[in-house]
Amino acid sequence: MIRRLEDALLSSSLVRGVLFNRVTGTFAEYVEAARKRHRYAAYRDRYDVSPEFEFRGPGIELYGRGDIDLGTGSYIGHHSRIQSKRDTAVTVGANTAISHYVFLYTENRVADQDMSTAPNRNRHLDVRRGDVAIGDDCWIGAFTFVTEGVSIGENAVVGAHSVVTDDLPPHSVAAGTPARVRKFKSYLPADRTRALAEAYEGVLDEDVRARYV
Repeated sequence: MIRRLEDALLSSSLVRGVLFNRVTGTFAEYVEAARKRHRYAAYRDRYDVSPEFEFRGPGIELYGRGDIDLGTGSYIGHHSRIQSKRDTAVTVGANTAISHYVFLYTENRVADQDMSTAPNRNRHLDVRRGDVAIGDDCWIGAFTFVTEGVSIGENAVVGAHSVVTDDLPPHSVAAGTPARVRKFKSYLPADRTRALAEAYEGVLDEDVRARYV
């Protein structure tokens, strides 16, 4: 009944003109922008967010009783989420770009357990916790998930739709599920590249491993 009424109302050009005209649309946008500014100001009060850190777009969430430190000149895109549980920390360095729909979590459930014993209640299930750190001058692509205990080195790039489950070296380009190093940046001297490849052998793509290790 209600759905039929809604359909009838919205099929009327007069009703649509009243509900969705330039004035009401502008007012709705103003209200949403004010709500967003209030939320992001609260994040700055609660966490260690640089005055020069940018929240770019709606739907960005920061939550948890841990620490969140977001560096100067960096930004995070719309509908991204940073979770920092008690006694953990998320750190993002300076001049780092975090794209849209990126998720940084310091706590996740352990997969190999009987979840029927406590459905949807993390406090009764085994979890893994660990700090998340992203270095300076990084670029994290859209729809990327960074799991607990992971460190991403400075000047690294993580391609879109990646799942980062292990530490990634600085000056690398990584992608995939799980994320693996596809290349090292070309400005590195050969000895530095080889040293990084040897130190991070476990996260190298097969071609990169064959080339350097």
